[in-house]
Amino acid sequence: MRPTLVLVLLATLGGCAMPVREPPLQGLAPVTALQWRNFMDEKLRGQVSLGEVKGGDAEAEGWLRATLDRVWGSRALRKPVADALEEQLDQLRLLANAAQGGRYVLDVEILSLEAGGLPFGSEGEAELRYRLREAGEGGRLLFEKRLRSAGDLMPGLLWPPARQRAAKESALRANLLRLGAELARLRV
Repeated sequence: MRPTLVLVLLATLGGCAMPVREPPLQGLAPVTALQWRNFMDEKLRGQVSLGEVKGGDAEAEGWLRATLDRVWGSRALRKPVADALEEQLDQLRLLANAAQGGRYVLDVEILSLEAGGLPFGSEGEAELRYRLREAGEGGRLLFEKRLRSAGDLMPGLLWPPARQRAAKESALRANLLRLGAELARLRV
């Protein structure tokens, strides 16, 4: 009985020490992307390159900061936001071919990305600034919008970092959805 208990305890502790691979931030739902594609301006189709994604925090360095991030929730990282934006532009058929570059550039700035004040909070809030401009130095600004969105998650996640991450992702998804709606209304 004792060896079995020890093995179960070791397996449990070993599982806690294993790093968890976080799923990528998803773009638009396929149905939404299909609907919105028809409303996009023809001049934008296949002509938008993702520019610089600024803001957010740098990745945690050092064991103490990494441990605190695991307990209190990870901070905003530029790479997942850039990947989700690129996926969304591709879904909407706006993304330019990487080899040719696009006529327009979408720059993004993460102004704030927060989850509830407590580790068990379930609300997230995201504020991002989007700028669509003509490519090249001194390109004409076509669109600038500061979008603030809130996200909520369904109850059931008990582990604080998972709740924090899910709340932030929910807020980012809502923000990306608003960006898609704004791009659908934009006429160049």
